[in-house]
Amino acid sequence: MNLRITQKNQELTLKALEQSAKAQELSLKTQDLALKAQQQNLETRQAQLFMQLFDRWSSSEFALNYGKVRYEFCPKFNNSPEEFSQYVTQNTNEKFNPEVFLPVHQLALFFEGVGVLVQKNLIDMDMVRRLFADRIVWCWGMIKPRIVFARGYQEPQLYSNFEWLYDEMVRLRR
Repeated sequence: MNLRITQKNQELTLKALEQSAKAQELSLKTQDLALKAQQQNLETRQAQLFMQLFDRWSSSEFALNYGKVRYEFCPKFNNSPEEFSQYVTQNTNEKFNPEVFLPVHQLALFFEGVGVLVQKNLIDMDMVRRLFADRIVWCWGMIKPRIVFARGYQEPQLYSNFEWLYDEMVRLRR
């Protein structure tokens, strides 16, 4: 009788272990599904954030300001960053001219924000590169002398995230 009871206990223990293993397997599958759902949620939020940036970029107001800088102001100075910087600096220091300052400031702030979001892994660098690379390189090239000048009398890290983004775009091009 003792042997039968021992055998019965062993069988019950084995069944309990099998059920425990199945429960752990189910728990692991559940955790895996939860992780996949979180990853998908993160990707969706990143895409939404990127689309908000894209909507901002493609808005009429932003397009007008980009167009002013790119196709009106810069050609006046033979697309020379130094001449353009002198014009912006002169116009904003002698008397505040929102017609000149705001479009330049808006572009620089936009790319400063994009740089922060990429560094914090909130948006994907590849999406930024695909959509903005040429504009980032061009814009930094034109605005850099102005920013370097402003860093001399404001804060030394002014638009450092924009500069980082520019460096990354140049690095990725190579």
